[in-house]
Amino acid sequence: MLQPMPKQAYLADLQARNRRNREVVETTFLPLNQAQRSWQPEPGEWSVAQCFQHLILAFNLYVHNTTAALNKPELPDADGIFRPSWWARRLNEWQFDPTNKISTLKRFNPTAVYSPDVLTRFLAQQDRLSAMIEQAAQADLQTMCWFFKGLPVRNNLGDYLNFFVSHDELHIDQAQRALAAYGQTVAVSAA
Repeated sequence: MLQPMPKQAYLADLQARNRRNREVVETTFLPLNQAQRSWQPEPGEWSVAQCFQHLILAFNLYVHNTTAALNKPELPDADGIFRPSWWARRLNEWQFDPTNKISTLKRFNPTAVYSPDVLTRFLAQQDRLSAMIEQAAQADLQTMCWFFKGLPVRNNLGDYLNFFVSHDELHIDQAQRALAAYGQTVAVSAA
């Protein structure tokens, strides 16, 4: 759960989680072949590749919300504590609970077409996220950013950075489940 914490500790945690996400992708998913990456557990469920397509789509849509905030320097009298917004705390509890089945907005749905470079694009995106977290050390994490333009809902910069990392974790876990289901199907077929 998101809670107030020293800014540097918060950013260090985000960087560590981002590194773990990258390591899982490099060791678990990069070595897979096309059949393993594109296999869907059930009709309408996402393949490994589709999980990463979705993460790329979502990141590309939301990243512009953070650009101005990353360039806003922290005030000299800031107390060095990151405070998540009320909205982000509630959203984090609900959205990133793996037991909740949440429908994705249509514009975030991945295509069924396999793209061989999806993992390299995702890893490049992780490099960009790592640089953003590093840049945030000089920024005001409390700077408010719109979540969806036109809705009266806003997150602060620190909330957005957590969203990116938590969202990656959620769908990497989903991709791992898809890969495990593929392995079970292959084992049953071979028996």
